[in-house]
Amino acid sequence: MLGKKIKLYRESKKMTQVEIAELLGVKPATVSKYESGSLEPNIESLKKLSEVFDISIDELLKENNFNISKINILEVLREQKNMKLKGNLYHNTQITFAYNTNHIEGSKLTEDQTRYIYETNTLIAEKDCITNLDDILETANHFKLVDYMLDIADKKLTEDVIKKFHKILKEGTSDIRKDWFIVGNYKKLPNEVGGLKTTEPKNVERDMKKLLEWYSSLQQVTINEIIEFHSKFEKIHPFQDGNGRVGRIIMFKECLKNNIVPFIILDKDKLFYYRGLNQYQSNKEKGYLIDTCLNAQDQYSKMVEYYLKSE
Repeated sequence: MLGKKIKLYRESKKMTQVEIAELLGVKPATVSKYESGSLEPNIESLKKLSEVFDISIDELLKENNFNISKINILEVLREQKNMKLKGNLYHNTQITFAYNTNHIEGSKLTEDQTRYIYETNTLIAEKDCITNLDDILETANHFKLVDYMLDIADKKLTEDVIKKFHKILKEGTSDIRKDWFIVGNYKKLPNEVGGLKTTEPKNVERDMKKLLEWYSSLQQVTINEIIEFHSKFEKIHPFQDGNGRVGRIIMFKECLKNNIVPFIILDKDKLFYYRGLNQYQSNKEKGYLIDTCLNAQDQYSKMVEYYLKSE
């Protein structure tokens, strides 16, 4: 157990066994033995490791029987959805996801209002406050979107799936009444994101096909490839509006499909997320977006552990 924790913390710091060995004053082979569990570090090495990992020795040594890698999160979410189980992982995933992904895009609904819509199908009206009907519809639609995503999460990602995501998200909103806005299909007019130009409407279908061909050709999909896909998808910006929300639901789906702990970008982290996307897309720095997503993954892991640790 200790060896696995040393490896996890080392990898989270993006350090090699050689770098750890130099800090501890031992050979790399010794660090390898620590991580395999065939040798335990002495107290001085434990002190140094705790300093490097920025945790206490107690935290390093603490036993934790919960192993998230043994949890099939997709299976759990599907089961709880079908049970209509309240107050557990699926229930709170729905509320957390809908509130944060919509708030990032400008929704004025509070988290309490989002929860109330989900739990009662009604809205708490705040005094002297005008509520945008589209905010309500897109929140309710996002609940449906998550359910649909869970139903097809293990299926191949295709253009039809992505367009269906957009159609579910935007169904019934004021956008459906705009001649130039096609719900469930690619954009007609140029748009931009974060000051960067996106794919011209006439080239969207071509670029989306190329993106999906690249993605389906991958021999292995890790969280890094999913983030790479997201960056490229947002750079294309294929829909007139709703690209961020569709892009984030795609990431969640693909994590579930590939047995990777999924994640929800929180509204409080949106500036880090936007900066990360901008830097990734302009080829300046990939690490900022990756770190933001990994941090979100850690937060979702804690949610999973909170609800499932007693099972």
